[in-house]
Amino acid sequence: YTSVEVYYPLDVATDSSGNVYVMEYYNNRIKVFNSSGAYLRSFGGYGNSCNRWAYARQFAIYNDKIYIADTYNHRIKVLNLNGGCVWNNGARYYYPHAIAVGSSYVYVGHNNSYISHYTTSGVHQTGAYNAGSNLSYSWGMSLNSAGNKLVIADYVKNRLVEFTVSGQSLSYSQATSASYSSSNGYFRRPTDAAYDSSGNIYALDLYGHRLQKFNSSLTYQAKTGSYSTSSGFRYPYGMHIDSSDNIYGFLT
Repeated sequence: YTSVEVYYPLDVATDSSGNVYVMEYYNNRIKVFNSSGAYLRSFGGYGNSCNRWAYARQFAIYNDKIYIADTYNHRIKVLNLNGGCVWNNGARYYYPHAIAVGSSYVYVGHNNSYISHYTTSGVHQTGAYNAGSNLSYSWGMSLNSAGNKLVIADYVKNRLVEFTVSGQSLSYSQATSASYSSSNGYFRRPTDAAYDSSGNIYALDLYGHRLQKFNSSLTYQAKTGSYSTSSGFRYPYGMHIDSSDNIYGFLT
């Protein structure tokens, strides 16, 4: 098949068929590839209509619907797998950045201490949780498979923060040490995190050019990657772990 360039990718996700969706930041579009890497289609573009957005950084796929945190249009967009409009909420949200979707609620992180939550049907806001000093800037976030834990890559505090989820309610659970460091278990700007099926947490370290693994107690386990195009972890921004524990990521 023909190789297709992906320009400045910032996030990645998979659908139920194993197709891979990659968000291009500057082009404001998503490119789709099959599980073998063959290019299938693309959609999106700059704008404020339902299937266009303005420099979104994160999206999520749940039940084969695409949820986009449309950062500079201050909206949440919901699309089908071909980029068609499912829901375009006219409400305004404060710089939605990170996004995670569960069975009943959509959780959205911002460039502050708040985590907003919305219904998955119509994306109506049901409230917001102020994490206070426990959170500064949600760059990436993910729910575990049970939907009762939410992990956030806090870009400013240089740490992972985990919250317990119960319906609309969130509460602080635990966090890694907060320090700008290249030592094992620390970060120089974490950008995304995700759970595997056993509850282990994997997180990207932007300027550490690596992927780190932690157990469910947020104890450091292992790492991989370095500043190299061959290692696959040169300025990593987005990652995804599918239901078979395959890890997807890219370099910029």
